Amino acid sequence: MGKAVKYIKMLTTYMGASLIPMLLNLLVNPLIALNMSPEDYAVTGYFTSFNALINPIITFYLLHYYVKSYFNLDEEGRLKLRATIFKALIFFSFGVAALCLLLLAGYMLLIDTDLQFPVFPYLLMSVFALPLAGIYTLELTDFKMMKKSSAYFRLSVTNGVALVVMNLLMVVLLKWGAIGRLLSPLIVNLLFFIFLIIRHWNYFKIPFDTAAFKDILRFCLPLAASAALGYFFNGFDRTCLESIGQVHEYGIYVVGAQMAAYLTTFSAAVNSTFQPDMYKAIAEKDRKAFASSVGLIVGSVSVVVLLFILFAPLLIRILTAGRYVDSTPYARILALSTITSSIYYVINNYTVAKGWPKLYLYTTVAGSIVMAIAMPRAASVWGFTGAAVTVVLSYLALSIFNLVFIRIRHWLAFCKKTHPE
Repeated sequence: MGKAVKYIKMLTTYMGASLIPMLLNLLVNPLIALNMSPEDYAVTGYFTSFNALINPIITFYLLHYYVKSYFNLDEEGRLKLRATIFKALIFFSFGVAALCLLLLAGYMLLIDTDLQFPVFPYLLMSVFALPLAGIYTLELTDFKMMKKSSAYFRLSVTNGVALVVMNLLMVVLLKWGAIGRLLSPLIVNLLFFIFLIIRHWNYFKIPFDTAAFKDILRFCLPLAASAALGYFFNGFDRTCLESIGQVHEYGIYVVGAQMAAYLTTFSAAVNSTFQPDMYKAIAEKDRKAFASSVGLIVGSVSVVVLLFILFAPLLIRILTAGRYVDSTPYARILALSTITSSIYYVINNYTVAKGWPKLYLYTTVAGSIVMAIAMPRAASVWGFTGAAVTVVLSYLALSIFNLVFIRIRHWLAFCKKTHPE
């Protein structure tokens, strides 16, 4: 009973850290919707669609190495690793972000010549908001692994409130539309970046562990490559749909996707609560504890998603001040991807915790090939609805591929053990 109360308290705290900013976003969303046209939503939806492609490359999945190594290090080892990753998230990530900016600009200016939006300043704002958030995410991860839920709550809520206030200023008061919507996270991330640099200035006094960083890069390379391929499951739909040319309907689809994305807040809170226990259960080979974590994650996410689907028309009418009710069908379909993605991420967490990053890469490569073929066809034949359904099914395909590769690895290990010759 005491353990159950502890987890309920932690879950409530983590959920509160996500739900309070989300509720504030919900409260101001009608004001945002009244001050943004479908074309504004189309612009922000298109440029942020590339985040799923470049963010894993910029942050290089460095935090996953930290999470994986946390329980295997003493306090001094954790501090050295944390300092090394902290500095890598500044210098390494900004260098990669600059390279990503050049490549995306080249693609949009030289290849996608029929693009219906100007490239700058939108691309610049959307790209450089990402590396600025690196050390902030490290701070949250550290609080989560130490189970300092109160500190996690304070930092996360402060960041969420700051973003809401900045959106009100940029979009509602100044009426800067898409520019204001993309500029807001850039400014907020910069402020928290400066705060954390000052707070952890002592990290720069700890020597950068070059040998450890090489190990980190070797471990994270397949993870980063795999996560970048995740673009085909979260963003590629918006890239394909832009080429259809229906800017107004494209904006409606983006609104529906944003409404469904609110569900990821709850999903992230649940994962934040049980991820350390899941990794611990895997490390200790405690199948019962692992199964319990899986059931709690997938079950609670499914209940919330089904409630959203039931009340979606009313919720979207309220949240968009009645302007974007037409986005309801898209929101309902895309909401189901929260369930299918939670199933996949549980399986993927098992793969990463076991130290098999290559299986993650094999899974996403196989899934990306399928999506690269299926999504453009679904978008061109069945339009926006076809693209939304394909997003939902894509995570089921990933789950199947991942389970197959895990099974193959177990079989190969068994064969090697029984027939060492």
